[in-house]
Amino acid sequence: MKFFEFAPRSFQWDVNLLSDDDYEHIIVPMNKNTWIKEAVLPIKMRLIDAFENLDVWKGETLFVDVLRWYTNLGTGDVEPDEGVSMIMSKKVKEVIEKYRLPEHRFYPISLYCKELNQESNGYFLFHITVDNALVGEEIIDYPKCTFVEITEDQDRNKITVNNFPEGSVKSFEEKQNLRRNGLGTHTKKYGSKELTHKNKLEFDNKVYKYDYDVLWGLSNVLFLSEEIREALEKVGITNGYFFELKENMIRPFEYDQMKNS
Repeated sequence: MKFFEFAPRSFQWDVNLLSDDDYEHIIVPMNKNTWIKEAVLPIKMRLIDAFENLDVWKGETLFVDVLRWYTNLGTGDVEPDEGVSMIMSKKVKEVIEKYRLPEHRFYPISLYCKELNQESNGYFLFHITVDNALVGEEIIDYPKCTFVEITEDQDRNKITVNNFPEGSVKSFEEKQNLRRNGLGTHTKKYGSKELTHKNKLEFDNKVYKYDYDVLWGLSNVLFLSEEIREALEKVGITNGYFFELKENMIRPFEYDQMKNS
């Protein structure tokens, strides 16, 4: 039940497509939640120094194990905004692919760094297609989930004011209706002004329909089981961080164990 958000740590080094011509073949299909065609592989990408100052980098190598997409709307450099994806080294891939995963692809990447005038072929784009990785009914078993209503005091401390047991929310639509119409409010003072805010509805037990060890994620973020986190830490990956997720991420076999205990 313990899952972790896994993402790149450094904001200095990003990557993006080496050529603008590849946008149609890489970003467009990913935004349509379809697979990239093998004919355009390997994906040619460039390593970008977002700080534009190589001297401030403290790592041993620029070719770290986890990298994020670079987005600059002014230049047209963007990351995919649909599905789940992460750029990772072969070392990370070799760990993750040993576990139970949703349907996915590992696309080979050829990564060029102009600062070093070097190219690395040891990277992959991990890609999962999914309509809504955070709240989609195709992956979340809503009738089995529990929720909490959260308010905040003046110091922004979160306080639970209501619990919604199993069966209270049977679908994403019911969750949305509850958020719009079924929650209380709280007030906060901002100087001489007092404003009213609606309480928040959050998952407590988030029950999934699948026994995967990667429960989707977002662009540049994966939700990993504790077992994968330990395996990645054991091999000593660079530039990745783990943040424990606040809600209980429960798979079907764990849900059955809870009910039978």
